[in-house]
Amino acid sequence: RGPDSYFRRGLDASALVSACAHATPDGDVLSMKFVLFSACILAAVWAVPAQNVVRYELTIDETTVNYSGKPVKALAINGQIPAPTLVFTEGDIAEIHVKNNLKEESSLHWHGILLPNEQDGVPYLTTTPIAAGGTHDFRFPIKQSGTYWYHSHSNLQEQRGLYGPFIIKKRDE
Repeated sequence: RGPDSYFRRGLDASALVSACAHATPDGDVLSMKFVLFSACILAAVWAVPAQNVVRYELTIDETTVNYSGKPVKALAINGQIPAPTLVFTEGDIAEIHVKNNLKEESSLHWHGILLPNEQDGVPYLTTTPIAAGGTHDFRFPIKQSGTYWYHSHSNLQEQRGLYGPFIIKKRDE
């Protein structure tokens, strides 16, 4: 990523110098320092890369699997076991909408992810459980990179199929 990719508003250095020169025609040193200080603050604000919001829609539901010749009831997210792979880049904002189609409460915990405590997904400890037929929206910044996983913390649902990979790429990849 080149330096120009960080400028969202097209900061032009020559225009900045010109503005400084015209702001103090009498050569007032204090005014020039104020203009330069203000320009540095604006440049710092403009240089922050825009955060990318990455949204996933997850639906928890019952399913049937047959791994050994005998059909067995299981749980899935978006019809998959393991659940869909969630992919983010360091610096993103994660928005994850979860719909619980089960007849019992459920939960999703983001294992190993650095996030605000109330977004952690552990029912009755950090996050309200997702009621039967209910929804929950998770929103948190992605502050790290690596390979993690997410899973339920409710009623042995992880063991019945509610788990999936959570991949975070480094910002420069």
